[in-house]
Amino acid sequence: MMEEIDEIDLFLDSQVKNEKELMQEKCEKTYNAASNQIRRDMMRTVCFLGKSKEELLKETGLDEAALKFHAEILINADFLFQDEKSVYRLTELGLKVLPKL
Repeated sequence: MMEEIDEIDLFLDSQVKNEKELMQEKCEKTYNAASNQIRRDMMRTVCFLGKSKEELLKETGLDEAALKFHAEILINADFLFQDEKSVYRLTELGLKVLPKL
């Protein structure tokens, strides 16, 4: 018995990204995250020891909404993460990029 392919199956199949598209998307996220001065400053502020949200708010002068916006971009680009105590820390990639900021 042959399965019938409907419009939903065709749509879902068309949404699957190939390896090249996934790599392009990752490069765009990385460039977008690193190309913004505020995000570069956040990464320098977090540095090797990490910073709490309160420390980042104080040291960057950002409000909570701006901090959350920029932190999410850095997290999605794999430059930043929050540990189990909610401290912002640089990822391995973030640590590699840090000296070039």
